[in-house]
Amino acid sequence: MSDARFLYAEIDALPGAEDAIASLLTDYGVQVRAEPGNRRFEVFTMASRRDRFFVYEEYESTAAFQAHESADYCARFNLQLEPLAVGGRSRLTWLEPVA
Repeated sequence: MSDARFLYAEIDALPGAEDAIASLLTDYGVQVRAEPGNRRFEVFTMASRRDRFFVYEEYESTAAFQAHESADYCARFNLQLEPLAVGGRSRLTWLEPVA
C-alpha cells in the first residue's frame, strides 16, 4: 500500500488580486517542485474566471508532505496569500486513488 499523498487546493482571488496570486503561485511552485518528495505541483485557473485558481499536488509520502508543510517558504506563501484570497486562504481537499 502506498503512502503517497494527493491534494487539491482552490483559491478565489479578491477583486484585482488575480495577477498577484498567479505570480505568487508561480514562484511558490518553483520551490515546491524542487522538494525531494514532491511529484507534482500544477496550477490552473478556470477558463471562464481568472479569479479562481486550482492547484493539484502529489507527494510521495506523508513524511514528504510534512516536510513541505514545515518549509519556511510554505509559511511565507500562506502569509502572502492571506490578504489576496477570499477567506484569507486556500481550501484544501485530500484525494485518494480509486483504483
